[in-house]
Amino acid sequence: MRGRKLLALLAVIFVFLSYIGAAGAYNFAINSRNSVIVLPTTKIVNGTPLHIGEDAISGSRLGAFLVLKGIRTSYYTDKVKVPVEYHSVLIEDNDQYYKLNKIDMPDLSLNVSDSPTGKAVVVAVNFSKISYNSTSKKAHFEDRSIEIIFNENTTPLELGGKNTITVATQVNGKDVMYIYNFEEKDDTAGFGATISINGWSITFQDIDVSQETTFTQIQEPDGNFFKKILEKGKYYLFYEDKNGNLDREEFASYPSSRLNELQEEGAKKIFLFSPTGFFIGIGGTKQVQYSYEYYEKLKEYRDGDVYQGQWVWDIDPDNNLFTIYLHVDPENGFNKVELGESMWVVLPVGNLKLHPIFTKDDKGKITGIEAYQFVQTETVESRVQVQTTSADVVDDVHDLIITDEELTSLPDDKNVIIVGGWVSNKAWSLLEQVYGKSTIQNIKDDIMSKGYVVKILNNPENSNYKVIILAGKGYPETAQAIEEFMSNA
Repeated sequence: MRGRKLLALLAVIFVFLSYIGAAGAYNFAINSRNSVIVLPTTKIVNGTPLHIGEDAISGSRLGAFLVLKGIRTSYYTDKVKVPVEYHSVLIEDNDQYYKLNKIDMPDLSLNVSDSPTGKAVVVAVNFSKISYNSTSKKAHFEDRSIEIIFNENTTPLELGGKNTITVATQVNGKDVMYIYNFEEKDDTAGFGATISINGWSITFQDIDVSQETTFTQIQEPDGNFFKKILEKGKYYLFYEDKNGNLDREEFASYPSSRLNELQEEGAKKIFLFSPTGFFIGIGGTKQVQYSYEYYEKLKEYRDGDVYQGQWVWDIDPDNNLFTIYLHVDPENGFNKVELGESMWVVLPVGNLKLHPIFTKDDKGKITGIEAYQFVQTETVESRVQVQTTSADVVDDVHDLIITDEELTSLPDDKNVIIVGGWVSNKAWSLLEQVYGKSTIQNIKDDIMSKGYVVKILNNPENSNYKVIILAGKGYPETAQAIEEFMSNA
């Protein structure tokens, strides 16, 4: 039975797409989720009420309309990541050793300079090693035609965390670089507190404020425990050397040279701890101020090692400089680099790429190279308004249409739409109980004089919802009432 209601509703749902855009004349929202349609009981089969003929058509048309009223275009604001390209000026090939700068590319986010000092890096193109191949119509790049140069203070590559130190040295006559992640901290701890740094832990078992010492238990990464009195102003060095051996040393002043020495030796981990002050805190608790530095080796490279693709290392320990260059050596697996139209050399730093701009004749054929251009692609976050479809519809369409015998009282959470007059729809008896016979009689008189009514009454159970009467002298007039209501809802 309910299947027939659903079938009738779905059969006409597309007829009412035009109603979605209708201008609303009512000051209340109505849809299939917040409303119920009360149809007359026109026939009983095996004790089950059926809605047939005009009643079924009226109910399904109105139900379809209410479903569509709950489907609407909506908008929401979201954050999206958008790629943005920044371009340099066109750079002519005059066989020069060119260094990218902020004048030629003002929007460049990478810190570039003519020399790798401070936090700046050098992005250089040796145009004497780039030529135009008239046979292939491409730009030909030779070995070391592009170089990226930086010092120990700059790590423009994905070589570690935010705080990274690069160390250059020689091992068995071979230039080597070690990349360390670096962490430092100043803090305070009280009696019984433990500081843990990647395998090492220091527990303060006693604090002597007057003597400015603290009695500690120290655990090393291999699980070994030992007791140690730590004094203010002294430095306690713990480390794991390149072979994995653990050791510790003590210094009266900051051991700068020893730290450098351990890093140049390729120590895997270095932990430097120092008590810096003692005091009595709130509540009489004894406190120790301390600082520490922690270094952990992340990677190491040697001269000629591949960083990425055809980008190879050249390490200069004497000047503490590090160069990654484009390596071209077809006989040893480093392919030729030739760029045609819409082709790029992608640099391993700063999301940069370099491409040639070709000259062409009147027929569009490439005749040479006009210049070169750098392009940087950055991802920026932008707020956008997204259009979507919002559906506020009833979960079960069977709940949308009920019989006049099922409506025994007005609900306080729905609009009630009564279809049909008092002769066929028994819900009019409930209306008389709720609103009084006089009020309902006036509505009946309007129907008889005008042919039909669209009457909207406040629901006394909840003023946010309405009782809507769509009724006429007969089926044609009731259908007119329904049409008028849908055109204004």
